[in-house]
Amino acid sequence: MSSHYKSLARRTNPEIIPIFPLSGAVLLPGCELPLNIFEPRYLNMIDDALKNDRLIGMVQADGDKVKSIGGLGRLIQFSETEDGRYVIVLKGLKRFTVTKELPPERPYKQARVSYDDFAGDPDFHMPEKLPEALSDVGGENRAALTVAMKSFAKTLQVDVDWEALAEIPLPRLIDQASMISPFRAEDKQSLLEAKNSEERRRLLIGLMHLYAANLQGDKKGQMN
Repeated sequence: MSSHYKSLARRTNPEIIPIFPLSGAVLLPGCELPLNIFEPRYLNMIDDALKNDRLIGMVQADGDKVKSIGGLGRLIQFSETEDGRYVIVLKGLKRFTVTKELPPERPYKQARVSYDDFAGDPDFHMPEKLPEALSDVGGENRAALTVAMKSFAKTLQVDVDWEALAEIPLPRLIDQASMISPFRAEDKQSLLEAKNSEERRRLLIGLMHLYAANLQGDKKGQMN
């Protein structure tokens, strides 16, 4: 492990983190999440993160209550627009469990978290020790996912560069598709909480086929 990754690993296990509740947005390890920040309390959160280790916890919420499982991200890109918004990108580091929401001391929420339930997740501080599956670009598992993705994309009438997708390692493709697919918040939460990549792949395939079938049914109903 390089000195950079050793230093980063030491700093990215905080017990208390700022959390950004955003319905429909989940952050998985190794993936990137672009965000457009405009609410004053979250502008303040970004300011504070930039002064420290640039760490933010992404969670979904039901009203004022946050979901118990989220994703810790590190702010890797930042720019400010002329109208005062922040355009940022978070890089997913690890998943966490919220053990306690803290009393409000800042304009934004903070929580005490634990990473123990996700010790088996890939360690993105040690790229040389990532699972071998991250370099696997073939196999029946990938073929089944591709079939589901093509059916879903066709139903959504979305153009996809399938050749480019074929170059993405399977676990990364699963995670990115889980993050960007237009699923309901509860379905995205289920994908985030999946125990491992294989469980997430199976769930993702099922959701894509289900959503495609429902959308096709809706279109036929509108035509009748």
